[in-house]
Amino acid sequence: MNAEQVLKELVREKYTEVADQSKNQNAASCCGCGPSCSSDEDFIGIMAEDYTKLSGYVAEADLGLGCGLPTQFAQIKKGDTVIDLGSGAGNDAFVARTQVGGEGKVIGIDFTEAMLKKARINAEKLGFNNVEFRWGDIEEMPVSDGIADVVVSNCVLNLVPNKARVFEEIYRVLKPQGHFSISDIVLVGELPAGLQQAAEMYAGCVAGAIQKELYLGLIQKTGFINVLLQKEREIYLPDEILGSFLSEAEIAEFRQSGTGIYSITVYAEKPGMISPSIQFKKAQAFDFEVVVEILKSAGLPTEDIEPTLPYFSIALADDKLVGVAGLEIYGTYGLLRSVAVLEDFRNFKIAHRLVNGILKEARLEGVKEVYLITTTAEKYFEKEGFEQVDRSVIPTEVAHSSQISSLCPSSAVVMKKKVEKPN
Repeated sequence: MNAEQVLKELVREKYTEVADQSKNQNAASCCGCGPSCSSDEDFIGIMAEDYTKLSGYVAEADLGLGCGLPTQFAQIKKGDTVIDLGSGAGNDAFVARTQVGGEGKVIGIDFTEAMLKKARINAEKLGFNNVEFRWGDIEEMPVSDGIADVVVSNCVLNLVPNKARVFEEIYRVLKPQGHFSISDIVLVGELPAGLQQAAEMYAGCVAGAIQKELYLGLIQKTGFINVLLQKEREIYLPDEILGSFLSEAEIAEFRQSGTGIYSITVYAEKPGMISPSIQFKKAQAFDFEVVVEILKSAGLPTEDIEPTLPYFSIALADDKLVGVAGLEIYGTYGLLRSVAVLEDFRNFKIAHRLVNGILKEARLEGVKEVYLITTTAEKYFEKEGFEQVDRSVIPTEVAHSSQISSLCPSSAVVMKKKVEKPN
């Protein structure tokens, strides 16, 4: 066998072993701090995230092997067909099933028979006839071209030798304008030689991870568009773990180096159905009347909009203004406002692209956190990476804005997102 085949067999053997272990055992052997820990509490949470609050969560399917919550960000809709890569015991597939509803379909793909058996038993117990689990290699998926609306995966591609091939397969199986949301492990900087061992033992096969920029580059090279980091989190390895592999001086140097192991959740789209006539531009003063008209049609306040439309972006389809989003800047804080798209154009992900553009502009302007207030769209903005926060944490400058202080009701939800690039 060549090196890639050897690695695949090692992965298959490993996940055959963990299929029948408890969540805590798996965390100890793959996602936690391993046998050096004195208790379960020492390792829980180093890598895996909490699924228990997500609709559709099935405890028997949660083996604690993930590194993110891709289904939370995947913008799955009722009726969608979703493919889950490396589906394991079915954890993400069952969460996705809640989102697609009875009229949608979820296909899990895994090449470990023990995992497939566990997933199928779970599906049968739940009575799900629109969730199926197929044996297959995600470098050569057992599905036809262009059948999926969404592809998700959780901490799997880092185990695959040929990641470029997997992204090519994802592109093949997605419908035009379909998209993926994938949580995975990447590296920033070169890990110390000793830490390579710690990473492999304690952080879930991190030895198979590649540099973050290379990972994102593979996605773009495949042909995906609108690549967006939905979430990024450093995998923190405590000093008591690092001390088994690095000296005190090496630990201190590592902490200061900016090098690290990161969990990322990344989104990207397959092009095709987005009309080439749709353009995105900065708004000008002469757009003011049409912008106000669109916002009023969406039930959004317009009283405080400056006629010059500073930090507003618009979407044009055949020279018709069809979407708008705005930003107010208060030092290092931003307030996202006025996101609206005409109803006939809401199938082209215009709002997503407008928001993505606004957040990039905010970052360039030195903004570190962007806030918004909404009465109806909190679920949408959660999928864009925003989180709900209490009004008490709103910076004073933002709290005094017209949007928050007077125009929106006190019952509206406040959300925020960090947009500052990590050091």
